[in-house]
Amino acid sequence: MSSTNPSPQDPVVKLAPKEPGAPAHDDHDLSGPPSAETIKRGYEEDKYDTKTVLSVPLLVVLFFVLAFGTVTVLFSVYSKPIVDPNAHPQAKARNEADINTRMGRIHRGGEVDQPRLEPLRMRSGDSRAITRPELPTGNSPEIHPEDLIPNEKRFPELYATNKEKVGLDKTMALGNDALKTLFKSSAPPLSEEASRFVPSGSNAGRGAEGSQAAAPKAPETKQPAPAPKENKK
Repeated sequence: MSSTNPSPQDPVVKLAPKEPGAPAHDDHDLSGPPSAETIKRGYEEDKYDTKTVLSVPLLVVLFFVLAFGTVTVLFSVYSKPIVDPNAHPQAKARNEADINTRMGRIHRGGEVDQPRLEPLRMRSGDSRAITRPELPTGNSPEIHPEDLIPNEKRFPELYATNKEKVGLDKTMALGNDALKTLFKSSAPPLSEEASRFVPSGSNAGRGAEGSQAAAPKAPETKQPAPAPKENKK
């Protein structure tokens, strides 16, 4: 009959709870058994190493300074403008003007005769930040759809009436017959049904049901009369 006492080599013995006052170090801990003070005390002291805790933020700040300094040095060395020896001196001097001067060249009747895009705003100072106030003059007005609604206060010239012009309010009050006499067409209008079958700009040059555009007739050219033949003797 086998003994019920566990063998000293049984792993269960190592995992069994120890008696109070007999602590043992962890098998996975490579630092060795607890110190004599810990064994005498009977428990691990709850404390932390001040140097270890303070070293973490100090290392973060140190690596941040190193990274920022490295990037600053690299940008200062490699971000210098490249001098093009083939650049035209007048073009170079023209491009050195500030941004407001260059944008001020673009306006109707100016050096660049075209309207400037509305987002290109001239602002005070050399910064392009949107927090900079705009210059009081020189920027294109921002027109919204509601600003184009005609009324007598905004567009008084549309409501003026004289011998050759009828105001907008009176024109809108006219009937169809009066409007036809006021706005005469240069050609007889097509009927609504027939216009669907005629190629035009409104249907991309393609009429319905296989219609074909009538090619214009080529102009007739008169042939010069043949020169009379001379009789040879």
